[in-house]
Amino acid sequence: MTKKTTICSKLYMPLKDYPTFNLEKAVCNHGFFMMAPNVWDPSTKQFTRPLRLADSVNSVKVTISQPHDCSLLLIEVHDMECISDLDKEAIRAQVARMMRLSPKDEKDLQEFQNIHPKFKNMGFGRIFRAPSFFEDVVKSMLLCFCSLQNSLTMAKMLCDLQSELSNGLKRKRNSVRNFPSAKELAGIDVEILKDHCKLGLRAKHIHEFAKDYHRGRYRLRNFEKCASHEELYQKLMKIKGCGAYVSNNVLMCLGFYEKVPIDTETVRHLQEVCMQASPLYFFCFIVFFHQP
Repeated sequence: MTKKTTICSKLYMPLKDYPTFNLEKAVCNHGFFMMAPNVWDPSTKQFTRPLRLADSVNSVKVTISQPHDCSLLLIEVHDMECISDLDKEAIRAQVARMMRLSPKDEKDLQEFQNIHPKFKNMGFGRIFRAPSFFEDVVKSMLLCFCSLQNSLTMAKMLCDLQSELSNGLKRKRNSVRNFPSAKELAGIDVEILKDHCKLGLRAKHIHEFAKDYHRGRYRLRNFEKCASHEELYQKLMKIKGCGAYVSNNVLMCLGFYEKVPIDTETVRHLQEVCMQASPLYFFCFIVFFHQP
């Protein structure tokens, strides 16, 4: 029996402008990396997930790793023998966004690590995010007012739904299971979204946001035009389903760190961990981060 060979194309991203970059630290720093369709393999230190091609419709699975010389990122594109220049550009742009590989992000990182040198030694400072602004907003909505496990389950169900939608409600054996796009979510009935993915009240808000985003009402470039953190915060707060916690989480994804996103689940976790060690520390933490 002939062994089936897997087609895999390779792309590279140089890291010469990002000397402190560490793939594991760039990915495994908060709950987003655990949410489907993201997969981190701690044994091989490889990150796998689907990314959109240049047409914004089709997806391809990629595996990202950092060879030992640390001077580049290796992006393995599965089941594609020939990749167009436009698709290569789209893939690299999404990887750069997730890993925060940009001059602005590097400047922010260096300023932060200069203030807190111990984090430089730890390789901490890049906050992982999704390959798209739309996915960041929806996943931030999934994190609100529930346990992390429930958030992970909802994200997985959304990816399962996307697989069914992309194949005409008929799952194919080799289908790429990606996070749904705004167009895909906008095109289905909100009740299907609610029942299939167990989103509860979030279903209506996510569906409305998907429709508005697909129509062009919410574009990343429109948010980037905001002159200040406060202006951007107020713009996000106008999106239904984006309260203070969701807005602050999205702001963190956009590179604004003036406010720390805290919800009841965060408080509960801190109470469990910190109250035993130092009740005064817990009290001061809550008072500080709930200041307007």
